[in-house]
Amino acid sequence: PASAPASQPAARPLDPPLGLTSRAATGDWFGLRPALKDLGIETQFFYNNHFLSVLDGGNTTGGGKNSATIDWFLTFDLGKMGLIEDADVLVQARDGWGYSVNPYAGTTRQLDVNDDADGKQDLYIDQLWYRQYFVDHKLAVQVGYLDFQTIVDRNAFANSEDRQFMNTALDNNPLVPTAAITTLGAAVYLQPVEWYTLIVGAGNAQGPTHAAPNPWYQPDFDTTFHGHAWFVGYVENAFSFRIPGPRGPLPGNYRFGLFYDPRPRARFLHAGLAPDRQGDEWAFYTSCDQLLIRENAKDEQGLGVFFRYGYRHQEINRFSDFWSAGLSYTGLFPQRDRDVLGLGFGQLVSSDNFGRRINRDAGEETVYELYYSIQVTPWLAISPDLQYVDNPGANDTLSHAIVGGVRVRMSF
Repeated sequence: PASAPASQPAARPLDPPLGLTSRAATGDWFGLRPALKDLGIETQFFYNNHFLSVLDGGNTTGGGKNSATIDWFLTFDLGKMGLIEDADVLVQARDGWGYSVNPYAGTTRQLDVNDDADGKQDLYIDQLWYRQYFVDHKLAVQVGYLDFQTIVDRNAFANSEDRQFMNTALDNNPLVPTAAITTLGAAVYLQPVEWYTLIVGAGNAQGPTHAAPNPWYQPDFDTTFHGHAWFVGYVENAFSFRIPGPRGPLPGNYRFGLFYDPRPRARFLHAGLAPDRQGDEWAFYTSCDQLLIRENAKDEQGLGVFFRYGYRHQEINRFSDFWSAGLSYTGLFPQRDRDVLGLGFGQLVSSDNFGRRINRDAGEETVYELYYSIQVTPWLAISPDLQYVDNPGANDTLSHAIVGGVRVRMSF
């Protein structure tokens, strides 16, 4: 985020006002969209619709459910607007409805089969932040209402429930406290060289979750400036390399991070001992992605792989270990250069202390997911999706759940 482009892109012809080849379903608004961008104002509107069904196993078999979300992004380049050089602002409004089949699959919240389905949410502001660049874009400071999923624990092939894997465990690391919190906070990006970025961030640890009632912002302001001064902190070292290849460089990103969570939680103690609580937890995570095969030098069609791992302390966390891995192939079939095939695996491991002292049936919960994103037009993608979850709930209550369906994504 703190890096500046090496050169300005060449001017491109305007999109058709409407049509199958335009970048958005509504075209370029008869020239208004590029004119606004030249002035420093850019807008994007996305609609995601999902239909999933529990094909076998789970809590309830059958019962296909529909859910949907809309996201509206507005970005303001304050330099182009003649206000503040090297600064920008982003506003994201969001609405959603439907829980999909998450309640029927029987999984833990960390392995929800549809991470984009958060139930009925009235229109609210999901992100609102200001970013200022310094020292020729080598340093940036970002403050406001932040979604830390877009700041740390990123991944090129497994980081968007809108376009890539649908399962929560293949969107972000469920042990890193980013997935459920969009909160008041700040982040600093330092990129002294092209291949290394240091990210340091902090957000209100008592911010609202995606299950919280609206108004979205009210409880976050109350808890940030009143009561306990609890802030989740992140320190991430990100290394970016481009390995030479016969058809062009192969980009890869390797991120290693620590996070601090101050929130006290009950310790897992033997029966008969007095209850006790513990907070101030430091934990570790990593997220890596690497393009392995590149089909040509013009774009990044080819095969990429990813890996994640996370660890949290066993005394106070239901799950202590998580890892995921998988592959993504863009343009696997001839004449389908923008289609994407993804295959991923993720596993949550119950902490030993929880298993010994709370629930002896606690074990691992594992998900396998396969999707194929068909890019019908530049603004329309249809993605059939199939998931197999072993031991939903991680407590030997359910054997498995097989979930299948389709996701439709449109940009306007």
